[in-house]
Amino acid sequence: MEWFYENNGCQAGPVSREEILRLIMQQRIRPDTLVWTPEFGDVWRPANAAGLVSPLTGLLRLSSGISEQWAWVLLAGPWLIQRLTLLILDWRGIPDDARAGTVSIVALMSLVLFFTAFTLDRNSIRENGQKPPGFWWWLFLPGYFWRRRQVVGRGLSLLLVSLVLFAVNVTERIYQLPQIESEIQARQEQSHPQVTPPASSKPQVNGQEDEQENL
Repeated sequence: MEWFYENNGCQAGPVSREEILRLIMQQRIRPDTLVWTPEFGDVWRPANAAGLVSPLTGLLRLSSGISEQWAWVLLAGPWLIQRLTLLILDWRGIPDDARAGTVSIVALMSLVLFFTAFTLDRNSIRENGQKPPGFWWWLFLPGYFWRRRQVVGRGLSLLLVSLVLFAVNVTERIYQLPQIESEIQARQEQSHPQVTPPASSKPQVNGQEDEQENL
């Protein structure tokens, strides 16, 4: 959607909604600055009456417009998929050595869902005129949601849940360390079996000497 705005008594534009929101954040467009978009017909409206800024505070109406749906998908989607998969495999009694194919497919699906939700959540923040958290925050989700809350101004529940899930994952890894070490040791023993040398047979030297003496 194209927007126009008044700049020193002259018409400026067209610009996108994202650009006009940036201008508001930079205070180049004030709450009383006249703006226009084709939806307004022939009437120019002040920015505070155009759904861009609050008429009382002059602040952007951005935080309420940023959806959290992709943030929740990013946080809980891959985790739930992996958990449900493990529960189903345990319920069906499938042994560990027969799970490799299923686990690999589910891991790939979770990875695709993760980065799709991550990208869409960052785009939703950017489309509302704010700078999303950096890309490399995907390596540490609690950090991403902490930074997201600073940018958006809300999302405490996302941050708390991400911390809980992170703590659960770390605790599970700690408890699984002995099992992982034993599995690695068993695989090493299978790939490098111990070879027992055959019993050495000593020649009967004494008996041969006696036979030669008798001869």
